[in-house]
Amino acid sequence: MIAPRIIPSSDPHGSAALNPKSPLWPAQLDHIRIDSDDPPALAAFYRDILGMAAWQTTDGSFVLTGPQRRVVVGKGEPGAQPYGAFRVQSPRQLAELRADLEAKGVPLLPSPSPLFDATAFAVRDPDGRLALFGLPRADMPAGDHSGFKPVAAALPARLQHVVVASTRLQEMMDFYLDALGFVVSDYVRETGCNRANTVCFMRSDPEHHSFAVFRAPASRADHHCYEATCWNDLRDWADHLSRHEIKIWWGPGRHGPGNNLFLMCKDPHGYLFEISAELEIMPFEMAPRVWDHGERALNLWGAGFLRS
Repeated sequence: MIAPRIIPSSDPHGSAALNPKSPLWPAQLDHIRIDSDDPPALAAFYRDILGMAAWQTTDGSFVLTGPQRRVVVGKGEPGAQPYGAFRVQSPRQLAELRADLEAKGVPLLPSPSPLFDATAFAVRDPDGRLALFGLPRADMPAGDHSGFKPVAAALPARLQHVVVASTRLQEMMDFYLDALGFVVSDYVRETGCNRANTVCFMRSDPEHHSFAVFRAPASRADHHCYEATCWNDLRDWADHLSRHEIKIWWGPGRHGPGNNLFLMCKDPHGYLFEISAELEIMPFEMAPRVWDHGERALNLWGAGFLRS
């Protein structure tokens, strides 16, 4: 691993010691919504490729569930990702988070998720995407494949993080860090005298990031990631994808921030999904680091996917 530089404590988002632990901590990404102009076809893709059961809800969207992974597919702009839903640990934590956001003046909205219970709520970020916080519905089936079990259901792939691209990087950082209570793990910054941020990786539990934002010419969905356990899992996923004639779009490689092994592929709308392994663990108190903007920050082994 190439060692990044440690951020000085004078950084506005600084170390966690300067950012008291928010009621958000700890929270994990529970599910996301992906939109399509053909939801049944996209639901079938994720069912077969990611090993999930699928069923249709009353509003016409599809719920997909598998071992430690859940996705909602709805009708909308192809490849859009309208919300990410973060699971807290208890009703008390959710109530404390709600009170904290209300005290900060963050408008709270109803949760649109069919997977969270009635106590869940949403907030809208500067790009218009929703971040949901809640607890899973107790009456939701837990991945019953009803006689159909895709091969990939046996492969480890816990839904772990979601990443977006934005023209409003600083506003997005301020919202997720200061308002919602995420903690910075790593920045990527331009070299030279400018040192402007180009990426911010954020965590809501000890895993390196559950959310990240890239600076880009347009605000859009970037990718979502499923965490496996080791290098051999990535091999098995690559073999599975090959049997379905799905090419690896990027990788295999090793990210700088997070130090995780990875490979990335595209779904039918071009939305990227990642299979990752061995993501770095960072305690709450661990200070953020900074990487120089360039290919090596994104892939220590080879070519990088630069958004700006």
